[in-house]
Amino acid sequence: MNTEKKTSQEDITDKTEKKQELRTWLFKKGQSGNPKGRPKGTFSLKTYAKHMLEQMTDKQRQVFLDGIDKRTVWEMAEGKAKQDMELSGEVTSKIVSLDE
Repeated sequence: MNTEKKTSQEDITDKTEKKQELRTWLFKKGQSGNPKGRPKGTFSLKTYAKHMLEQMTDKQRQVFLDGIDKRTVWEMAEGKAKQDMELSGEVTSKIVSLDE
């Protein structure tokens, strides 16, 4: 009976070690997901779009903007509109005790 427990304990240890081997590709605690960062010389989509628009003539830019929803054009220029909300109310609570 003692050897059976030993065998099952060894099996558990083996399974744990195998799980750890399979998890070597996971990020380590406290380690950045991209330690080298973005490669030098690459552009974000925002920078690419800005550069593309700067290279267009006024006529090309107007044709491009005519094909986009007016709200999207506004958000590109000014950012999303702020939505203020006024909330009023009352918070009430009831204390309940349970006697055992």
